[in-house]
Amino acid sequence: MSTRLNIALTAVLLLSCFWLIRSSNEARSLFVQLERAQVREQELQVDFERLKIERRTAATPLVVEDMVRQKLRMFNATPSVTHYVSDGAAASAPATSASSTSGGAR
Repeated sequence: MSTRLNIALTAVLLLSCFWLIRSSNEARSLFVQLERAQVREQELQVDFERLKIERRTAATPLVVEDMVRQKLRMFNATPSVTHYVSDGAAASAPATSASSTSGGAR
């Protein structure tokens, strides 16, 4: 009877040893993943701060004006480059409406 008990206890001891080894290996693996995630978090935080600074810099009036001049090729309007457009239909519309009202009044 004691032999069976010893075999059973040995089996339980071996199973608990394997479980302990597996648990410690899983804990190490999770710890390595945690450290990698923390390093990635720090990298992302640095990128986020850099992008915030770039956004603040890009929002300054001088940078916006330079971008508008270079990419969109827009310039300030001056009297020397101002083009006046007359609307031919709008200019003739009051004349015809005035003649029709004056004709009806007679």
